[in-house]
Amino acid sequence: MKKHLLLLFPVLLLHQLQGQNPGTQPSSAPILTPQEAVSIALESNYDIRLGRADAGIAALNNTRANAGMLPTVNLVANENFTLSSFQQKLSSGTEFKDFGAPFNTASAGIQLNWTLFDGRRMFIAKKRLEQLEALGQLNLQNAVQSTTASVLQGYYDIVRSRLQERALTEVIALNEERLRIAEARLAAGFAAQTDALQARIDLNQRRADLLSQQTATAAAKRTLNRLLVRAPETAFEVDEDLVNTYSPDRNTLLEKILAQNPALVSLQKSAEVAALVVDENRTLNKPRITGISQFNAQRTDNGSGFVLNNTQAGLTIGAGLVLPLYTGGNIKRQVEVARLQAEQASLRVEAQRIMVASELDNQIAFFQTQQQVLGLEEENVKNARENLNVSTERFRLGQTNALEVQTAQNSLEQALARRNLVQYNLKATEIQLRFLAGEL
Repeated sequence: MKKHLLLLFPVLLLHQLQGQNPGTQPSSAPILTPQEAVSIALESNYDIRLGRADAGIAALNNTRANAGMLPTVNLVANENFTLSSFQQKLSSGTEFKDFGAPFNTASAGIQLNWTLFDGRRMFIAKKRLEQLEALGQLNLQNAVQSTTASVLQGYYDIVRSRLQERALTEVIALNEERLRIAEARLAAGFAAQTDALQARIDLNQRRADLLSQQTATAAAKRTLNRLLVRAPETAFEVDEDLVNTYSPDRNTLLEKILAQNPALVSLQKSAEVAALVVDENRTLNKPRITGISQFNAQRTDNGSGFVLNNTQAGLTIGAGLVLPLYTGGNIKRQVEVARLQAEQASLRVEAQRIMVASELDNQIAFFQTQQQVLGLEEENVKNARENLNVSTERFRLGQTNALEVQTAQNSLEQALARRNLVQYNLKATEIQLRFLAGEL
């Protein structure tokens, strides 16, 4: 029965301190859930908005006209007015002379230019634009996944900090009880003044630690508000839960990584684009045939001379051929550069594939280790609490000194901090594994 009462002792002290310490009173700020934080970020985060704009630009560029597959039609109009000296002598002997005679020529036409053949360059360009549009969407998904991971990491960093505040609050309550016992024994003449002085020193240190932890929590909240594109001082509280039920399966995760890892899929798409650029440059030495069609109307007014005005209108149809014969090796250089860039893109894909597979194994190994460590730390917290309760009661009865109680308090504080860190590590590793698999 006495053992059970001792186990209730820190709980009662914690409840009492929460009623006295303004820093631990329940906040009136709204609770922000992880899902709500992610939802806000997806609407407002700058990286996602920039990625969405880039994807929109790539979609706008993906047109047949931009690939050179459609004709261009232009309206061309000109008018020229000339005032000049004029002298003209005909074979019949008739002669015209005029000084300052006006001449006016007006013309208008509709011109059509259409590339009929360019070695399939336009079709390759259209496919490249389609791949760039797909790459834009992949980059947007990558931005969404990265932002989601950053938001969740920031959110649970706040949770970890808040749990550490609770741990320090519990230790402060125990320190206050230790101080009361030391002062009571000092007043009764059963203990030295050093016990009370050391208890007060430890209490003040723990209160300072709590203030520092609260400052860290506030900084973490400002960081999350920045990710959510909100004012830094926006008040909110978090759901203080770090319970982890995630169970990663390596084969399933590896399969998802190879199929949908944001960075890997983006690099694969970039390699496809680079290969198309090689094919596109290889067509530069092919003949280029352009169809030309033009309707022109022209009128000339002469202020002097045999012909006073002339009007013409007609349709012109033709074709042009361009065949590169010598370019100083430029086409060969462009093809070789594009080929080397395509090889680089393929190498990046392979390097990324190896990196994410290695990162997967590292994260799973760390996750499994932290699961085992969590069980040990949970047991350490339980034992440290019981040990402190026993030491405190022995100190109250004068059966031990203050050093034993101080050591027990330090053990509990360290055990709580380690447990909170392990819980956070498990949650952070879960987020990283889901990010690698493209599941966020």
